Formats: sequence, structure tokens, C-alpha cells
Amino acid sequence: MKKITIDEGNTSVKLAVFEGPQLVFKENYVTLNRVEALCKECDRLIISSVKSNTIFDSFLNNEFAIILNSSTPIPITNKYDKVNIGADRIALAIGAAETFPNADVLVIDAGTCITFDFINSKKEYLGGSISPGINMRYNALHKYTSKLPLLEGVEDIKLIGKNTENSIHSGIINGVRSELDGIIERYTKIFPNLKVIVTGGDIKFFDKALKNSIFANPNLLMEGLNKILDYNESYF
Repeated sequence: MKKITIDEGNTSVKLAVFEGPQLVFKENYVTLNRVEALCKECDRLIISSVKSNTIFDSFLNNEFAIILNSSTPIPITNKYDKVNIGADRIALAIGAAETFPNADVLVIDAGTCITFDFINSKKEYLGGSISPGINMRYNALHKYTSKLPLLEGVEDIKLIGKNTENSIHSGIINGVRSELDGIIERYTKIFPNLKVIVTGGDIKFFDKALKNSIFANPNLLMEGLNKILDYNESYF
């Protein structure tokens, strides 16, 4: 059975196709027309959107599609506010529970925002935290000052910036890395056997730089969506 998983984020639409548990291929910056064309070749579809008005409203009443929301049956227990929880955060938690069954897992999603989501060894999603992402921080420095330039993130940075641009890079990238290390350390003090997974579009800035032992998985959200589709097979 071929299945389509879609992640409609703040900046782009991403798509993956699965055959059973196996990811076949992924695409970024997907259009509605592309999805409609792929649907002719696939059996199931699930959509996770962070937007109030999704471009995929036409699939709302489709008999083979799920638009993930708070009422969608899921294979974990949601202890978070069910009205306000983002579909992407639920999918990440389910992907984490599938990756590390019976473990305490912290998922760090480095995208437009940086989200921290915790699921315990009982498969209970407890919530987490949200902070500004890397690009948001660069934009904020430029927007709210009169002279600081608008920059983009770089991977190779020094601790001590020798000019304004390098100082901005050091402040943002090193600051976020330290933030992540600090959050992980605080969780680990409470949950000593904690597993940590980093995912998201800005994963390249962190997967090799953090001092803690972490697992990088850029496909975690899609894997979580695929698991939800499998869990809901009897509802189709």
C-alpha cells in the first residue's frame, strides 16, 4: 500500500511517500497540483498543517484522506491541551515513541520555531516548549535595530566574533546550541535515561555540534504521520 504524508509548515509544504513502513521518496516545496497527481497512484493520505487555512481543504471530506487534528485517533496518550496542540508536534511525538518504544524521549524540532516535545516511557505526550528559530532570530536583530544587517545562518562559526557579522553569527548559533544543551541537561536530570532526537530544517546546525548524545532524524515527522495512517487503517 502506498501512502502520502504531507507536512504543511510555515514556510513550505513537504511530502513523503511510503510503502508500508518504508519511505520511498521525499519532496520539498510541493504544490496542490502535485499532491493531486500523486493521489492517483496512492491509497492513503494524511496532512499535518500548522496553518488555520490549509491549501488542502479540498481533502476534508475525502474518504481516503486524514487531516490531522485533535480528534484524530492516535497510538499515544495526549496529556497536552488538545485544542491548541499543533498537529506537527503530535506527529513528532508519535515518531519518537515508535523510534524508542518504552523510553523517555525529547524531540527537538529546529524549524521556523524551535520546539521541544517530551513523551515518556508510558507513551504519554506531556508537552514541552517553543522558542524562536534561527531565521526568526536573525530577522529580529535586523528589524529591531537600525544598523545590524540581515544575515543567514552558517555552520562554521567562532565563539569570539571579530566583526559585526561574525558576532551576530556567534550570538545566534552558539546561543541556540547552548540553549539546546541546557534544556537537554535539565531534562536528563529528571529522566536519566533520556533519548534525544533532533529534526527539522535547521538540523544541520546542531546534529554534530551539541555536546550531548543525540540522534538526528530529518524524517521523524513523516514517520510519525505514516504511523498515524497505519493506526487509523480500520477507520477507512
